[in-house]
Amino acid sequence: MGAKSTNEHLLERLRKAEEALHRSERLAVASRYAGAVMHEVNNPLEALTNLVYLTKQSPRDASSVLENMRIAESQLLQIGEITRTTLNFYREQAEAKDLDLVEIAESALLIHSRRAQTQKVEVRKEMKGPATARVFAGEILQVVSNLIINALDAAPRTGGVLSLRVRTLAGKVHISVTDNGSGIAPSMAKVLFNAHQTTKSHGTGLGLWLSKSIAEKHRGTLRYSCEKRAGKTGTTFKLSLPISETP
Repeated sequence: MGAKSTNEHLLERLRKAEEALHRSERLAVASRYAGAVMHEVNNPLEALTNLVYLTKQSPRDASSVLENMRIAESQLLQIGEITRTTLNFYREQAEAKDLDLVEIAESALLIHSRRAQTQKVEVRKEMKGPATARVFAGEILQVVSNLIINALDAAPRTGGVLSLRVRTLAGKVHISVTDNGSGIAPSMAKVLFNAHQTTKSHGTGLGLWLSKSIAEKHRGTLRYSCEKRAGKTGTTFKLSLPISETP
């Protein structure tokens, strides 16, 4: 009886530790999202500040004022799109819904598009929709966004390329994120998806672990492959989810 009680106590402690890890990574991911969104919003805000200054310098030049307002309107629309996208996916979902994963992938890319531009990383897209799966939108957005962040971290300083692909095949929706970095060391192959395993000096080592957990929660898989041939290196992460059974 005593041994059984001890085992149950240990199992409960393990369960609580796992829950704490999930909460910790959610906070870390939320912080990274907040930083990415703030960065995306800050650039158009700076543009708006400059436009206001320029308009004040020549308030009687109607053509100049109109042009400044046109540009300002486009910047405001960009801010609205970023914030609307983020809010839509992070509204609480009580249950999974049938959603087009092309839209989720596009939204994840939008959140990090400014960083890709800043790093001069070429973004290549191949989206074949509709690619519908029953998912919790915020969680799948979190996984795809994390894979994009990892790809941007891995991309070389010059000539960086990030490829995002969505397609349906054999009853599943596949989202692939590929970089042309140096690849993942063979020593990491068996532990890459374990908690607290990372190749980054600034990483928590929880992103891929949580992403795999989310994939499995959706009855899917998260796998990776590496290229290390001469002239062609890089890593591909593929998220595969069952296609929606709803017509």
